[in-house]
Amino acid sequence: MNLFSGIEKSIERGFQRWTERLFGAADSDELMLTHRAILDEVGSKVETLARGRRVFPFTHLAVTLVSADANRRAILETAFGERLETDIREALEAAACEVPHGFSIEVRAVESGPHPFEIEYSAQPAKLVDAPVTVSKAPPRLTIVKGKTDRSEYVLDKPRTNLGRLAELTDAEQRVIRRNDIVFEEGADEANATVSRRHAHIRLEDGDYRLCDDESEFGTRVFRNGRPVEVPAGNRRGEKLRPGDEIYLGRACLRFER
Repeated sequence: MNLFSGIEKSIERGFQRWTERLFGAADSDELMLTHRAILDEVGSKVETLARGRRVFPFTHLAVTLVSADANRRAILETAFGERLETDIREALEAAACEVPHGFSIEVRAVESGPHPFEIEYSAQPAKLVDAPVTVSKAPPRLTIVKGKTDRSEYVLDKPRTNLGRLAELTDAEQRVIRRNDIVFEEGADEANATVSRRHAHIRLEDGDYRLCDDESEFGTRVFRNGRPVEVPAGNRRGEKLRPGDEIYLGRACLRFER
């Protein structure tokens, strides 16, 4: 019996309504089948320990979705890139399963592969996550130059850092579909008003930090050596950040230091 069988229906309803609004009913039906299959596979990895205690023994999932069509790949990345981690977390928690500290999910779409999707699980069990790690240097940071946030500086210590105008974004059922790590307070000033609710994110990839625009209203750009570099909206590759880059979210500005 599927661990999530009593939970999936409510999660699927929210996912279907959300994807219908974005892509239409036909695409939503296909996306929901993939969504269900991913949850089923993840549920099969849950381990039951003594006294019925349930744990998920992996801290990171890399989900690869396959489509030969470029437009379809963009749809897959949009549909699963934001919702999947939230939905899996909710399913695990509702099944009384402990979610490991630092749990994260990476989603990407590729042109070819042997299966419609594949999931790679981190080799390190959750119980080893808290083991001491030797770091050769301090992690990169973002300094607020223009705009109002709750801090003047943020450390980039996560695989993905979301930037936007609200702490949490919810769907019609008040389910959280995105959490922003750096929040420009709504109504605080004119610069903040140009930051979209889901404006951009910074992703750690092969040791580099890449800035991606999440189809914001006022755009994302980097000023480097006095010259602007536009970050294409919705392009998953984004722009590789360099020390000293000034990141503009609309008119709000942060400086990247490393």
